[in-house]
Amino acid sequence: MKKLNVSKESVRIVVCLGVIALIASLLLAVVNLFTQVDEAAELRKAIGEVYAEAEIDREIDLKDFEDTDGTEVLNVFVATDGAYIILIHVDKADKVGYNAEGVSMLVVIKDGEIVKLSGYSHSETPGLGANAFKDNHLNQYIGLTTEDFDVSGGEQIVAPDSGYFTPVKVTSATYTTNAVFLAVKASVRAYVQLTGGTANG
Repeated sequence: MKKLNVSKESVRIVVCLGVIALIASLLLAVVNLFTQVDEAAELRKAIGEVYAEAEIDREIDLKDFEDTDGTEVLNVFVATDGAYIILIHVDKADKVGYNAEGVSMLVVIKDGEIVKLSGYSHSETPGLGANAFKDNHLNQYIGLTTEDFDVSGGEQIVAPDSGYFTPVKVTSATYTTNAVFLAVKASVRAYVQLTGGTANG
């Protein structure tokens, strides 16, 4: 049997590479520790900026909740004043949303009425799709009630002559306007289902 000949230089190289790898791993761990984002804290901070009227009282368990129409209800919180704060995500779908990552919104509904809403995350183009998240567009939803929406499912965007609310679209941002509308509509559906309230559909 031939004896394996390992030189001291080879051992030294292997040890050095091992030490370098260990140091690199430790440095990455330290960087990660200081740059790690606490998603729960970020969400609560965003909620505080959108709805400062009351504190969060509790979070609703959504394990039995069924999402529809390319939407996903991510979180629902109930504030101490009874408002429901809904974080909802809309996937990119036919004529709904432009960016592949979709959009996420915070929608606040109190006593069956939309009182606040805001974009939470999106990658829409500044000056185009991002305009659908500006206050001058979002304000058209403020004051609408659950009765203003058809939440039965089916068509994602309602016809202007349906009798239900249809949003004024942002020029050059039709898909994103539709995504915002679908997020609000799905939030209303979630509110109605979770509260046992009334809505059309």
